[in-house]
Amino acid sequence: MMLLEKDSEKRPASAKDVLAALESIEKGDIKESVTEQQVSTENPIYRRIFVGRENELKQLQNAFTGAMSGQGALMMVVGEPGIGKTSVCEELSTFVTLRGGMSLWGHCYEEGSLSLPYLAFVEAIRSYVLDREPEHLNKELGSGATDVARIVSEIREKLHIEPRETESPEEDRYRLMQAVTSFLANASSVKPMLLILEDLHDADRGTLEMLSYISRNLSGTRLLIIGTYRDVEVDRNHPLSAVLAELRRVSSFRRVLLRGLNIDEVRRMLTRITNEEIPVGLAEVVHRQTEGNPLFVQEVVRYLTEEKLLSSESGKITTSGETTLEMSIPEGLRDVIGKRLTLLSNECNQLLSFAAVIGREFRLELLQKVAMVSDDELMNSLEEAKKAAVVEERSGLGATVTYRFAHAFFRQTLYEEMIAPRRIRLHQQVAKALEETYSSRLEEHAAELAEHFSHSSDSADLEKAVSYGEMAAKRATDVYAFGEAARLLEQAIKVQEILDYDDKEKRCDLLMALCEALFYAGEPGRAMDTEASAALSLAEDLNDRQRASHVCCLASQAAIYRFFGNVAFTPEGKEWINRIDRYAEPNTINRVVADGWMGEVKIFSGNGKEGRKLLNRGLELARQLGDPEAFWWIAAAWMWLIGYNPQHIQEALELTEEMVKQPHTGVSLVSLQTGFIFMGETFYLTGQRERAEECYGQLQLLAERTQQPNFLLSSTAHDASVSTMNGHLEETLEIAQRLEELDQELGLPEFTYNQGLNVSFRPYLYLHKDNSFLLDWLEDLPATNVAPRLLCLAYLGRDSEATEILDQWS
Repeated sequence: MMLLEKDSEKRPASAKDVLAALESIEKGDIKESVTEQQVSTENPIYRRIFVGRENELKQLQNAFTGAMSGQGALMMVVGEPGIGKTSVCEELSTFVTLRGGMSLWGHCYEEGSLSLPYLAFVEAIRSYVLDREPEHLNKELGSGATDVARIVSEIREKLHIEPRETESPEEDRYRLMQAVTSFLANASSVKPMLLILEDLHDADRGTLEMLSYISRNLSGTRLLIIGTYRDVEVDRNHPLSAVLAELRRVSSFRRVLLRGLNIDEVRRMLTRITNEEIPVGLAEVVHRQTEGNPLFVQEVVRYLTEEKLLSSESGKITTSGETTLEMSIPEGLRDVIGKRLTLLSNECNQLLSFAAVIGREFRLELLQKVAMVSDDELMNSLEEAKKAAVVEERSGLGATVTYRFAHAFFRQTLYEEMIAPRRIRLHQQVAKALEETYSSRLEEHAAELAEHFSHSSDSADLEKAVSYGEMAAKRATDVYAFGEAARLLEQAIKVQEILDYDDKEKRCDLLMALCEALFYAGEPGRAMDTEASAALSLAEDLNDRQRASHVCCLASQAAIYRFFGNVAFTPEGKEWINRIDRYAEPNTINRVVADGWMGEVKIFSGNGKEGRKLLNRGLELARQLGDPEAFWWIAAAWMWLIGYNPQHIQEALELTEEMVKQPHTGVSLVSLQTGFIFMGETFYLTGQRERAEECYGQLQLLAERTQQPNFLLSSTAHDASVSTMNGHLEETLEIAQRLEELDQELGLPEFTYNQGLNVSFRPYLYLHKDNSFLLDWLEDLPATNVAPRLLCLAYLGRDSEATEILDQWS
């Protein structure tokens, strides 16, 4: 009945109050309205007030209504800091509760605060898991329980299960993404669900990848995902920018932009805050100074009231003092927050400074350890900050008490006001308190520990920063958050260079780990050109052949993704191949890799006999070593370089049959991808179309599962090849156009260019009567594209050149 009160003072001030009242009703312990309780204990100017946003809320409410009927969707609520993104989400959450749905919240945190891969999703899922009975939870998780348990420890504890053993990193990553998607879909089928992910501008890459995957699979679900972010902080180089570009292709994606309140809305807000009549002139002054930013409006009113520049007479607000009101309002939001903080006691500001170093959110026990204050001192200062709406109390798990700065600006202002030496000292204190508090769960807080220790100038602390950085990166890799692992390793490398630049072994190992993370994260160019080159230089300085060989193999893997079939024809590729050959020891897996690459170089330089000898030697060594990865890699290389020759087609078929029997466990997705491509083509060449299409189906499945850019491009290219074989040439050219569009989104020009030439060549040849374009194509075609080159030469009547190439390849 509170919502129907005629007296505005007795109505809930915000969606948060309504939710609190609803929860009390469910528990059966409500005695009086939340608003009345607040009014009796708090100054009304410190309540959170919500006005306006009718159109924006209507869009969001309509989206949830659609989700209730199985039209799952993703919406982004966007705007500058303080514009009201969280408040709008709270209002929507109230609507969802009243419609019989449920709301889950996940937050992203700035670097240095709590940092775990997929953290926003982990937070949201954790809150759901804790409220579900094991029987229902087990049913909703289904076969993905062991996968989701890898990132949500509460599932392990509640269902008494252990995470699935890892096999292939990218395959396991797909299973995790699919398991989380299925779980949310199943949970929303029980009760329509609103999932709110706040502050995506601070999201780790794992969270962004998870969001991207789930968003492509919302069709038919009763799930509405709302993300919030500050558009002013997301430029074209920000990780979120690339994800948003991809999400715009999702049909259910919508963006809701929040702008400043108008003058009438500002006046209504001031009236709600003060419970007094507000003159239009005062509303205009506040609007002019704040541009209608709700947080700025509220903080200005609090500041003016605390400074006694506003007073109430006969139920109407008036200004007081000789200085004009406009001159009294601070220029910016940060300024007004700084002025309000100065009105708090010294003890309170001191405690909040400690909290600001910990992060936006902080636990009571950790804060007390860092600040070294008594219980009474701690409580008095927190109560003072809470009454002034500087911090908010949040319910935690069990008896855990957590506080959070009401807005990031409070934390930023306090942090930036400190001089550097004081910040360094406080970071050290926080790091040591974290170690003591979470001694049994250091892995969970490794990223925080690395960040805090990295601010120190003490060598022991810096050593810990590197160690914790590696621990956090391994944890990220274990849950397939490769982008987050790369970020953590980059930070560890920077700290190591400060700690001991001359420790080349350590720097080389860190760089190799970074190469691998970047490779899986979809940045092969950087892995190859920058990090691998730096790592090899260190290995050579150390005269360490084993490290050097490993670096070269990592770089060659990156080269495949970057250049497709032209690795041996690029200066960078040739250089890395020569290095692999130089450093690979006999009878090792790296020697298999070296023989494969050197065989390619020999064949393309006209020495086919020596090339075949090296490839056969590598294939035999892989069989002797019994290593599935080495076998798949060299077998795919053999089929590409030798198997297309009619003289060797029977050998290629026998090798393909051998690969069919080989296990996939322990085989990298690079080798699986190339293997399925050439197995499929061998089956096509021997007239086994059904088996060929099974291989291409496996390739398509890899692309769908991993969403890895190269796999997506290869899968699309093979769709085009099948279309050509079916005689649908116009359709093939449409697919080729789609390849170009994918290239613009994925940023792999060399790889896409070669795939595009391969798939569009024959359709152009068959559909165009004028063959003058062949001269241009012949000039552009890489030497590795042998079949198209031969066709070009034949159509142009240059038979002798075609024969020369055939002789070279035979």
